[in-house]
Amino acid sequence: MPTTSPPVARLQLGQLLRKLREKSGKTQDAAAEILECQKPRISKIETGKATISAGDVRLLIDLYGADEATGETVAQLAREARKRSTARVPDWAQRYVALESISSSIQVYEPELIPGLIQTENYTRAITQAADPERSEDEVERLAAVRTERKSLIRGKNPVQLSVVLNEAALRRTVGGAEIMIEQLKHLLEVAELPNVTLQVLPFSAGAHAAMGSSFYVLEIQRPAKATVVYLESLTSGDYVDNAAQIERYALVFKQLQVSSSQETETAATLERVIKDLT
Repeated sequence: MPTTSPPVARLQLGQLLRKLREKSGKTQDAAAEILECQKPRISKIETGKATISAGDVRLLIDLYGADEATGETVAQLAREARKRSTARVPDWAQRYVALESISSSIQVYEPELIPGLIQTENYTRAITQAADPERSEDEVERLAAVRTERKSLIRGKNPVQLSVVLNEAALRRTVGGAEIMIEQLKHLLEVAELPNVTLQVLPFSAGAHAAMGSSFYVLEIQRPAKATVVYLESLTSGDYVDNAAQIERYALVFKQLQVSSSQETETAATLERVIKDLT
């Protein structure tokens, strides 16, 4: 199998181990017993939050009765997961970047920020500097470069399916000045034309809605095992929701937001109006 980044390998390894455990009918308690550890450690391994030694990997492969080919895949992932990460993002953000890179679809609701995958470089620089005015120019450029690399996910042979609902405030907040914001809005016009991107605007006239005071990302992963994760971000950390009932709630709220938002055919007209107001 091709090599991959350590954060992605940890996620893939965890998903595969959980799939093998469930297929074998074993519990997390049984896995913890064989590894002589506490149950929470098994949970951390299966959610990609912890690495696992080669010996422990072999014990789990034997416990789950994995065939030789699957066992080698697990062992290879474990080797990649233990390597030192070269990701140029904060430690707490590495897991999200890894999840993003292996997602087949992403649903996003943002109340006042253009999501990273559809930002322009100048917009990224402006919000990066605003988030920490003491950041050096080199650091701003480094972080902007990372986000630029991530934007390749929406283009190419197998682009991620991206559905975005933006609160009107995200369009009206002039980030970096009128020139930079106009450039960003024109970029959204271009991105909205991509066949794998759905862009809608939640107008102020929609009034109260179920996601007020929050933003969230719903990520669907197909391989090596199907999984859905909800990502929530604060100023200094990221949190993940993997409880089935809670995930279902976020998915329902996103559908409600889509219903309350402008239709795709109206998005371009909305963007054009905001651009006109800025000129």
